[in-house]
Amino acid sequence: MTSKKLPKDVKNHFEKYWKLCIKFFEDSEYQLASFFAITLIEEIGKLSIIRNKSLGGSFDDKGFYNHHKKYIYAAFDNLSNNYRVTRIYSKKESKFAELVLKKKLFDMRNNSLYLEEDMVTPEKVISRDDAFLLVCFAGEIYAEIQGESIGPSPDEWLKILEEVNQFREHNK
Repeated sequence: MTSKKLPKDVKNHFEKYWKLCIKFFEDSEYQLASFFAITLIEEIGKLSIIRNKSLGGSFDDKGFYNHHKKYIYAAFDNLSNNYRVTRIYSKKESKFAELVLKKKLFDMRNNSLYLEEDMVTPEKVISRDDAFLLVCFAGEIYAEIQGESIGPSPDEWLKILEEVNQFREHNK
């Protein structure tokens, strides 16, 4: 996969989730923005597992079907040693890492969609700050898969980073 582009429909799949994150956030539908951000992260985790196999590694079939493992793959394959992310997000990077490591993303994903037992709606569980963090990091991870995994030029990486920067600045 390092020398081949992903099929256009697969690339469109990722792009669609990225655009939905932003749209729902800007419509103040923070729970849906969170859902699509977490889903984008998960789908990128799948891509990391597939890519590992294409490079001669083993296919982590258990990881492919495990939400938490897909979040780990996406976050750490794409953000470890990313000093730009560390510089920009500082403590928010630590908060995101904690959500991943403490297995909180899957709970947040469910909380963003489903009514809780005590009749608490997703709108009361998922905050604007939660959604902002998740959309930013979904965008950062999405940007990092450009080029080597997806196939476009570095220009596509820069384009998505600019979209993330615009989102972050516009919605601080």
